[in-house]
Amino acid sequence: MDNPGNFGFIIWITSIYGLLHLSLGFNPVDNYLIDCGSIKNILVGDRVFQADNSTSSYNLSTPHQIFAISSSNSNPTSLYYDSPLYQTARIFNATSHYSFPIKQQGRHWIRLHFFAYVFEKFDMSKAKFSVFAQNFTLLRAQMGDGYIVKEYSLNITSNKLVLTFRPAVNSFAFINGLEVFSVPDNLFPEEVRTIDLQGGNKSLQEQALETVARVDMGNTTVLPQNDTLWRLWISDNAYLIHNNLGSSVSNVSAVNFTEVTEDIAPASVYGTATILNSSDPNLNANLTWTFDVNPGFDYLVRLHFCNIMNEPTQQAIFLEIFIDSRHAGHLDLGSRTSDVFGAPYFMDVCTRVSGSTKLNVSVGPSKLNNPTVILNGLEIMKIND
Repeated sequence: MDNPGNFGFIIWITSIYGLLHLSLGFNPVDNYLIDCGSIKNILVGDRVFQADNSTSSYNLSTPHQIFAISSSNSNPTSLYYDSPLYQTARIFNATSHYSFPIKQQGRHWIRLHFFAYVFEKFDMSKAKFSVFAQNFTLLRAQMGDGYIVKEYSLNITSNKLVLTFRPAVNSFAFINGLEVFSVPDNLFPEEVRTIDLQGGNKSLQEQALETVARVDMGNTTVLPQNDTLWRLWISDNAYLIHNNLGSSVSNVSAVNFTEVTEDIAPASVYGTATILNSSDPNLNANLTWTFDVNPGFDYLVRLHFCNIMNEPTQQAIFLEIFIDSRHAGHLDLGSRTSDVFGAPYFMDVCTRVSGSTKLNVSVGPSKLNNPTVILNGLEIMKIND
């Protein structure tokens, strides 16, 4: 899980909205939110981020206490919110550890928030360091400029999680904000079908996952206050190849959660979509999105579907799905949702990326007499063994 500059889930200015949340029902058993470098608690949305000197619920082991406060002319502001989370940072000039007691073993989100600025002799854009959790290397790089949020999912099987920050020689580490919280048991499967030549399933139980992309189709962005797990879904427009082939549709009121819950994706994701711009059954075209990836890894690809257009009794939806040049499956959306209009469905597949730095995801028309092509959302996560 190296090199965030090219392959991480990089969220620039819009990422700082990622801490706002309207109460939507999920209450994590483990819930650690830290405003790193701050001497007081802050309220962001309806969530309280603890002061970094508060050790009542977690422990920090570091040889030096270096709190960095941004100057007034470097305070990060967004188009929507001014988040105090990025106005402070903790700097580590030696190996340091955050230790979190874990009450509920299982999958947890870990989010690391970075915003580089200059504090005294420390130019955070030049910081070189690594971050470790359990037996995994989460991050190893120079941070660079801008806002970056790195997001990981770890299956924690002990009563303690230790995050280690280790500066490179003659450098230092820093962190602005930190989130560690448990997620619902059904968020990720224990294993996932592979689409490579060897076939079979890949176990995810002992793997760490790093978010590479989380995209809402329909050229819309879903902010985390509209997501039960505080996820940011960015617009698909920048990733869609041949934009002229796609049209955006929205019908959020049609979403009808049945077997799939809002913890998988919110109604604002399932209620928007990008569709193929043609009803010609002879059209030989797919909708394709392309993403930057790190070669040499397996990737979990999750596709979200929801029929928000046609009553199933009037017109069924059949799709062909491709990951790069591999056929990932045929989808009869009606049969998967028991012909319930507006019922969400998602599909998980695993693929290996070998020599390329791009991963393409395509949906196209089936040969079963129906040209309707639709995709509502997409997530890509790098699997670290």
